[in-house]
Amino acid sequence: MKKLFAALLFVLAPTVSLAGGHSGLGGHGTGMTMNVETMQGTSGTLVMQTTQDVWMWETPPEGFPAATTATCNQFIALGTTPQPIGGAVVCRAVDPDGDVFMNTGVFQADGTVKFTNVAATGKWAAYIGASWIGKTETQIGDKASVYSFTPTN
Repeated sequence: MKKLFAALLFVLAPTVSLAGGHSGLGGHGTGMTMNVETMQGTSGTLVMQTTQDVWMWETPPEGFPAATTATCNQFIALGTTPQPIGGAVVCRAVDPDGDVFMNTGVFQADGTVKFTNVAATGKWAAYIGASWIGKTETQIGDKASVYSFTPTN
């Protein structure tokens, strides 16, 4: 089971990447796993993992916070091996000013996660439709990771 969680975290840590940024609004984050739920089938396993993350923007526009917290839920499908066969992520955040944003992510074949901002208010509203690629940089045991996110548009 420990190998399963390690494999999941390696692939999923980028899921903690965030939403909300056009060209140049990238950064890095940390994720701490708070809860894991597993549903075992006869030919595979479904896992839901909840993380508490801190997102740190590299060059935030004026008036934007340099960092914010987020809660992410990762949904992972596994076949007969510990390698994920697919997955999706939903991250939601309220920044220090009270503006909200939400993004969704889809696992990519190369182990990254592509995130898209799907809902936002206030200063983040202009970033609806913006997307990032999240990549795990460091896996810290079974329950924590450090990742980066790079804007794609």
